[in-house]
Amino acid sequence: MTLYDSLITNTTPAPPKLIVYGSPGRGKTTLAADAGALLIDCENGAGEIPGLRRTPYLPTWPAMRAWLVELAMNPPKDIRVVAVDTLDWMVQRITEHVVIDLDKSAKGDLTNTLGSAHGGFFKARGIVQNVVYRDLLPLLNAINAHGLPVLLLAHAHNTKITTPEGFELRQAAPDLPEWILPTFVEWVDAVLYLTADQQARKLHTEGTNLVLAKNRYNLPPVMPCEKGAAWRNLMVAIIGGRQLEPKGK
Repeated sequence: MTLYDSLITNTTPAPPKLIVYGSPGRGKTTLAADAGALLIDCENGAGEIPGLRRTPYLPTWPAMRAWLVELAMNPPKDIRVVAVDTLDWMVQRITEHVVIDLDKSAKGDLTNTLGSAHGGFFKARGIVQNVVYRDLLPLLNAINAHGLPVLLLAHAHNTKITTPEGFELRQAAPDLPEWILPTFVEWVDAVLYLTADQQARKLHTEGTNLVLAKNRYNLPPVMPCEKGAAWRNLMVAIIGGRQLEPKGK
């Protein structure tokens, strides 16, 4: 037997990995409740959502990580989705852990920043990236490998980007630092922007000059996001889209 014998030729659909972001009050956490998710509570803002199963409020990265490890090793049989509320607060807690708890030269110093911790020159930023690449994403991959969709909720932020052609644009995007945002955008299968007005909630699935979004599922550019049916409709659209010509990553 050679390595060539292990080549894969059939399709192997995996549970979706999604970022859903939007301004406060647009219904991100309600979407997680519609999905029947177990919510990793990173910001203590889900207490008013009925029927939502969630962890206690987790104020530190080690507390969040302990739950991710448990879910990666032994997820409950009756959960259908694992959601993080919110990804931006999780990244913030990882950053605090790196600059305050892990800096041996000034352990526990609340004045430490990404620029000053671990000898300065923004070395702490590289350590945060290590935690994301070597710890957080592998844990989320392990959860996903159990057949569970991963739903990363995030706040929206108006951010400046530079296109490959050198043009500067302003876009709505997940509220993550510009040096870590591309990592999550590349890792997930879809980045969906949730908006709401007096008429309806909507999920925007394709990127424009004004909105950062993407999907690999041939989803419609805009989808309704009605309370109670949003997650079911999204999964139906994903299953249907997989039967069409696949989109690139």
